[in-house]
Amino acid sequence: MSQFKLIRSSVWDGVFPTEDPKGRFLHIVIDAESNANVLSRSVLEDLKKTLPRAIEHDGIQAVIVSSAKDGYFISGADLDIIESASDPDEVFDQCRLTQDLFGNFSGFPVPSFCVINGVCLGGGLELALGCSVRIAVNDPSTRIGLPEVNLGIIPGFGGTVRMTRLLGLRGALQWILPAGRMPAKAALIRGVVDALVAPEGFRTLAIKTIDTMLSDNLKSVVARRSKLRSGFLSRLIDGTALGRYFVSQQALKTVRKKTGGKMPAPEKAIEVASYAASNSLESSLVLEARQISQLVTGTISRNLVNIFQDSERSRRGTHEEPTGDWDDEKSLIVLGAGTMGSGVASVALQKGIPVRLRDISSDSLLSGLKVIGNDLHQRFKKRRVTTQKRDALLSSLTYGKELHGLKKCGCVLEAVVERMDVKKSVLADIADRLPEDAIFATNTSALSVTLIQENSPVADRVVGLHFFNPVPRMPLVEVIPGEWTSPETVGKALSLARKLGKYPVIVKDSPGFLVNRILIPYMLSASRLLLTGTPGPLIDEVARKHGLPMGPFRLMDEVGLDVGLEVSNTLFAAYGDRYKASSMLSDMVQKNWLGKKSKIGFYRHQGRQMTWNTTNDIPVNASQLINKPRTPDPIIAALVDPMIDEAARCLEENVVQDPGMLDLAMIMGTGFPPHLGGLLRDADAQGLQVIVDRLEKAHGAGDPRTPSSYLCKLAHANEPFYS
Repeated sequence: MSQFKLIRSSVWDGVFPTEDPKGRFLHIVIDAESNANVLSRSVLEDLKKTLPRAIEHDGIQAVIVSSAKDGYFISGADLDIIESASDPDEVFDQCRLTQDLFGNFSGFPVPSFCVINGVCLGGGLELALGCSVRIAVNDPSTRIGLPEVNLGIIPGFGGTVRMTRLLGLRGALQWILPAGRMPAKAALIRGVVDALVAPEGFRTLAIKTIDTMLSDNLKSVVARRSKLRSGFLSRLIDGTALGRYFVSQQALKTVRKKTGGKMPAPEKAIEVASYAASNSLESSLVLEARQISQLVTGTISRNLVNIFQDSERSRRGTHEEPTGDWDDEKSLIVLGAGTMGSGVASVALQKGIPVRLRDISSDSLLSGLKVIGNDLHQRFKKRRVTTQKRDALLSSLTYGKELHGLKKCGCVLEAVVERMDVKKSVLADIADRLPEDAIFATNTSALSVTLIQENSPVADRVVGLHFFNPVPRMPLVEVIPGEWTSPETVGKALSLARKLGKYPVIVKDSPGFLVNRILIPYMLSASRLLLTGTPGPLIDEVARKHGLPMGPFRLMDEVGLDVGLEVSNTLFAAYGDRYKASSMLSDMVQKNWLGKKSKIGFYRHQGRQMTWNTTNDIPVNASQLINKPRTPDPIIAALVDPMIDEAARCLEENVVQDPGMLDLAMIMGTGFPPHLGGLLRDADAQGLQVIVDRLEKAHGAGDPRTPSSYLCKLAHANEPFYS
């Protein structure tokens, strides 16, 4: 049975219009076997068989393309196609066939109108771009975009070329390079969509809009598109070779600054769009297909697709995880208006959750409110919220020293000082007032959730929610069940994290949890390199060029040396010598050289300017100077190998579900280079025996860490982390 329905009709009175052999319109309704109308091989094959039948209908005035799925037009191409691709020539041929297939929509004897209701991403938008006109339903569920560069590829079903021919080079790159998802109104303003209709009765409204457009042979549509590209600046930039060259060079500069040259897809998109801006449709489509055929069969694309699939597991949940729903009628109470508490409160408000922010300090409350206000003001300045929306969000925030609103809350989240006695005291104070259907979340980065909940009458409703700083920008949340945490509580915590737009990863309640446990060895290894004579600025530079968001010493200054030392000491008490911090760190903390917050640490901080702290008397180990690494490869190995070893220990101890969730946590929690696929995928690519050999050599040179038994077992059996 075909996944496309051909229905001739004069009215549009339902998902599938009433059949009328003499109807004015021919409807092509997409009703794929997948829930979200994914463009699988079978869907494309069905479309190939359907379109020739469409031109057999005489007497129609227009073709209308729509979806039978509520909330979805087409969510994109099937990722299995990308994963299974191995032959560039086969990919090239498939892309050329699909480009021509989508091009057929604008080749009918009559205009084709694509009515977009819901998600329209990737291949879905590329199909829509093949139509004569695009009409979108102005509903929050309508999201339109080309996210391909986030998967290491470019829009390859004609999207890069057709978007450029529609909007010009500058406008096309503004869609393709950010890889975002635009609401319907933004798509209209930017020219990808030609008209909007209201959600209520959108089918009838769409027919009226189509009739209006047909009445003047689409002249109003063409005039609007021309107006959007008119003006001196547009003519200068998009209408001249020099202007287009300037746009492409500026785009390349911006992309390379962001990616460090590690991500080829955005650069290929710029190349194809630049070519399409001044060359024929046919030759441009050939170049687009050739470039995507190389990208889709490369390692980087495979890595990014794997990350995306793991992120979808985290975002959507799995059948194996505990169930529990966040009640949208409930509010969130945040205890503590410091950096983390105000950050969580700010995110919650922006997601439509009413918030009560409570702190015992008036100064802390004032600082927290400024953070929230600044966050909302920035969104307003970027036109992401209107004045009315901003005011409405602020009206759902209450604050003060008193603990009010418990009856209506679904969660009380404490973000107070990181001390066990304080957190237990907060829980004890609130336990007998916590509503039966509410949970208590502790935002701890290292303390045991089990010890916090111990002996509490509401222990089953206590869970760890470890957010990362800065909360509005960091997508990861570690969800930590304690020994007595109920499955329903875990389910509600997962649901709340997703409501906040975060990616939750369930982590075992153990010292350091997951991300900090793996990250601290990175910092300690950097200190050892420094003590053996490798210059600190060089170490930071090598780390950044490898793709890490910042070097270890810059990171330590950002986190705070006192915080890093405290966490390191906690892990040292739990795991022994492999977490022993050097005396250099404790000496710096004693001098109150705490990093950015004290304006001096490994760097001196003056506003946004940083200079290496040359007054730091580093006690270099003279006996090891002969072995000091100076080139990038041994420096990166010294920094990353201990992280891989600790990650192997976490898997062996079931700290996290599987390698995919571990890699996702490290990418979203630390910014580990996505193009490498994550810490463990990168380890597999290098070969685990190579890493074991390096760890053993480092141990022989004085590093207290020895490779874990699990890592050695995998290496000796020639098995990867990912089977």
